[in-house]
Amino acid sequence: MQANQAIVTVLYYDAPVGLIMHNAVLDGLSFSESGRVMIPASFRKGKSIIAVLEGECKILNSLGERVFAQPNIGNLSSE
Repeated sequence: MQANQAIVTVLYYDAPVGLIMHNAVLDGLSFSESGRVMIPASFRKGKSIIAVLEGECKILNSLGERVFAQPNIGNLSSE
């Protein structure tokens, strides 16, 4: 990998109303003149990007993942 290329981890939701956070590692990205990593429009399409992290990151847990893992979420009936 050349010094003028970046590896980043992108955190995003599906646009416009995704509820589950996704992540993707992108490599070989260029930098703009201002020093920001340039994420391709083809990747950005259909996503609401919430964070760009330097390097390859492993997400251990995220907001809401335990809520979605519950089988009875939203079940208000009493048994």
